[in-house]
Amino acid sequence: MKVKAYSKINLTLDILNKRDDGFHTLKSVLVPISLYDSITVEKSGELSFSCDIPELRGDDNYCVRAAKLFFQKTGISGGAAIKLQKHIPYPAGLGGGSSDAAAVLNCLNALYDFPLTREELLAAGAAVGSDVPFCMAGVPSLCEGRGEILTHLDSIPKLYITVAIGGGRMPTSKAFAAYDESAVKPTDFTDKFVAALKNGDRRGMTSAMGNAFTDVCAKLCPETKEMRSRLRSCGAEAAILSGSGPSVFGVFAAKERSVAAAKDLRARGFFAVDCETLENVSQ
Repeated sequence: MKVKAYSKINLTLDILNKRDDGFHTLKSVLVPISLYDSITVEKSGELSFSCDIPELRGDDNYCVRAAKLFFQKTGISGGAAIKLQKHIPYPAGLGGGSSDAAAVLNCLNALYDFPLTREELLAAGAAVGSDVPFCMAGVPSLCEGRGEILTHLDSIPKLYITVAIGGGRMPTSKAFAAYDESAVKPTDFTDKFVAALKNGDRRGMTSAMGNAFTDVCAKLCPETKEMRSRLRSCGAEAAILSGSGPSVFGVFAAKERSVAAAKDLRARGFFAVDCETLENVSQ
């Protein structure tokens, strides 16, 4: 079974508080985008994993963690041969690892005749990573809690996107630690976005797009500020950090503008790709 594991962006991201279990309570609007990894999953007598990037071949890869949890939850004695071809930059706040894990869980459940209910599968996904349930659902969503509480948002218009990332990389744990040590004021991007969405106010939606990590990430990865500025110069309606960074994205009214922006950023030495938001990538 070969599938596409689609990336995501956070149109908004607010951090409400730090929980007693060490995680953070979040409120965020997530949408899938057309940038994807390719994953092949086949039944096998044992669990094996290969990837076109050597540094990702270890047992701590999200694909392996998801597969091990699936067999633990179901008690199935079989295995799987998993092959991953990466296209989504990492770690970048684009949900590549989470999307890969979601694809593996969905594939294994189908290959082994659906031993887990949808609710059990989503719970397994949440145990692997906070963004995995969203990636399994595959539709634009309001995500709350750690990210496992999902509300489908079905009226977000198609957006043309340019995703950009520089040479720096930043693990999610480092971004949260820096945020906790900072004096950043609480944000309410998500509530404003949802209100504008309900009113069909596109300008209100784009002006509400924002990310609580923006200032923290700009200090840790100064190139994020430069990339956001370049996207604005290229005509982006909004230029936002995705996830905990350090990827950024620009929102454009027309595809030709996102294509031109990607070309501009690549000419300046950044990774950049034009893509678009998707309505449903569930498998």
